Amino acid sequence: MPRRPLQRLQASLVARRFYLQQQTKSQIADELGISRFKVARLIDAALAEGIVRIEIEEQGDLNMALAERLRQIYGLKAALVLEGPDLQSNELFEPLALLAADFLEETLVDGQLLGMSWGRTLAATAKALTKLPKVDVVQAAGSPAGLDLSQNPTDLVHRFARASGGVAYPLFGPMWVEDKGLVAKLRNEPSIANAMSRYDKIDVLVVGIGSWNPQESCLCSGFPEDWRREALKRRVCADLCATLIDDQGREVSSPLDDVGLCLGTGQLRKIPERIGVGGGVQKSEAIRAALKGGWITTLVTDAGVARRLI
Repeated sequence: MPRRPLQRLQASLVARRFYLQQQTKSQIADELGISRFKVARLIDAALAEGIVRIEIEEQGDLNMALAERLRQIYGLKAALVLEGPDLQSNELFEPLALLAADFLEETLVDGQLLGMSWGRTLAATAKALTKLPKVDVVQAAGSPAGLDLSQNPTDLVHRFARASGGVAYPLFGPMWVEDKGLVAKLRNEPSIANAMSRYDKIDVLVVGIGSWNPQESCLCSGFPEDWRREALKRRVCADLCATLIDDQGREVSSPLDDVGLCLGTGQLRKIPERIGVGGGVQKSEAIRAALKGGWITTLVTDAGVARRLI
């Protein structure tokens, strides 16, 4: 004979109404003529006695445990971790791009202003997009020297804007010029000024994370040799858009502060949502630096990186 058959019966009735019929505890109490507190005890009993079994299905392409540990350790709003073995960056461009595209389609809100940097993963993200909420898109920097045509930030801005139906604000110019007089003139050029005037209004920034040691950064490879030597001497570890940071996540000043056509470091810090997208085990220390410095609020990465970061 089952123990306490009346309680088991009531627990089953209450659990069915609560979990399957989505009734509130007050509604169940009124219907069964018992107190709301007894309803709560019966729900607890249904779980304890195995009348109700709750299963949470693991998401096969995501590592939920690593993502939650990353979020807690580094104080992130969210972390998305692609499941899998340790991989190199060039093996992850498309998988991370698909994940980033899905995340943006899910979380962007009509009317926002989206800032875009550049990079191979973001170029792949642009191709993976289907339909974004209606957001305007602004280019967060001019084109770095030597950047591959497939990563052209102006093209990326237009691709994102086509996916959203919003307005594109491209920046037609280089990321820097070494003549301070010329950079002042360029900043006043109408199309460039039109883009840069919106940097203080960006709601969401999507940015790649460049590694300087080992070198996995188009900004590092495109810098003039004297700039690069000085940056490495000052232990630059990573870059986000035009911001250089050391291995402790601290900002490192650079000539871009004076001669850059790009989002400033102070402006980057003020953006409410900063989504860093990057993976591959060789980028682990660069991503760690970005997290330690609080430069990003959401991270999209892979399990190989996540295991090293925690």
